[in-house]
Amino acid sequence: MAVTTVLIADDLKTFLKIEKTFLTRAGFEVLTAENGKQAVELARDKHPRLILLDLVMPEMDGAEACAAMRCEPSLAFTPILIMSATGGSETRDRCLAAGCTEFVVKPEQPEKLLELVARMLLARQRKVARMTVLYNEAGPAGGRQFMGMASNLSGTGLFLSTDKPVRTGLLLQLEFIIPKSSHTVTVKGKVARVTQIAGGTYEAGVHFIDLSQTDQKLILDYISS
Repeated sequence: MAVTTVLIADDLKTFLKIEKTFLTRAGFEVLTAENGKQAVELARDKHPRLILLDLVMPEMDGAEACAAMRCEPSLAFTPILIMSATGGSETRDRCLAAGCTEFVVKPEQPEKLLELVARMLLARQRKVARMTVLYNEAGPAGGRQFMGMASNLSGTGLFLSTDKPVRTGLLLQLEFIIPKSSHTVTVKGKVARVTQIAGGTYEAGVHFIDLSQTDQKLILDYISS
């Protein structure tokens, strides 16, 4: 059975050692970094299943590191958790805007960290229902809406299946209803990668770039329900 790799970045060596020891005992392979720049390099090279970033770090803080990781197609949908000693709304909004899956106040007990890791990995593994998505190119060039099917909905993006050509880097305006609810989400997304499969269908990984905190919470609530 493959071991799940987790990357932890924290400039406080004592906390980093405690976090690594506790998660290693729980059966995870743990990679560590002491600043944001090193975390980005490790993530690009090792492709961990989950990334935990402390917000306050030298060279590149957690939000900056998260934004850099989201620019990498291979990391566009990797769950990223940013932790901070304080949890003000401005700090939270900045981290979510950088593309993190979730923002939390740093747990004081290692057991709480393990609970967070388990919950995020479980949400990642859940089979999310396919749903209809309306989309068009964002901005002045945007025209008629097209209909596609989406799967793998998460707090940071989704996979779009469509018979219309799409390209990497394209900005889309998306509209969809969260399954098992009547809540409509309208959000911009950037195509991170595209695969053309048999029959002329395009499958695109789309990363949300302006998802509201309310919409993200409702999506995460659905995924974890």
